[in-house]
Amino acid sequence: MNKKIISVLMLLLFVIASPMAFAEEEIGQVASKMNSAAPIPPGLFAKIAKNADEFFSGPGRTIFAAVFTDGINDPQNPYDDLSDFFVLDIRSASDYAIGHIPGAVNVPFALVAKPENLVDYPTDKPILVICYTGQTASMTTSILNVMGYDAFALRFGMMSWNASTNMKIYSSSKPAQAIYGGGYPLEY
Repeated sequence: MNKKIISVLMLLLFVIASPMAFAEEEIGQVASKMNSAAPIPPGLFAKIAKNADEFFSGPGRTIFAAVFTDGINDPQNPYDDLSDFFVLDIRSASDYAIGHIPGAVNVPFALVAKPENLVDYPTDKPILVICYTGQTASMTTSILNVMGYDAFALRFGMMSWNASTNMKIYSSSKPAQAIYGGGYPLEY
């Protein structure tokens, strides 16, 4: 990830998040008290920097859909069963209504970091973020991890979950092509 994208993400984090999200208390306990206009106290920059460093220097935070549907629930791997996660679908409400991963909670991307939503995300369970292609979920995952949550993105988003998707890829001048995913179950 280049420095410009990281800078934009960090700026977005500072604009959206307040000091209360990084207090010693649990995130879920304080998110509803957040005041986005308040400056971040100097001591909290260290917490933000620590979380950002751990996120950007750690292993990848994406998971393939096939991991959840292989029928293997390995007790040594806490990230191999869908029930191990709080599933957060950040697509539009209308696309969520057309079909979503079973048990997913819909919070559209623009509302993910709102205090009233942050308070609902678990701090004792990993979060699996779902979008259309995986790109927006990866951005959301970085923001949530910097804020102290344990978040992962579904690699290739709903394209990897659905049976197939017709999308334009690489260029608007090229015709749509079929993207084939796993064809895993959906809720409506």
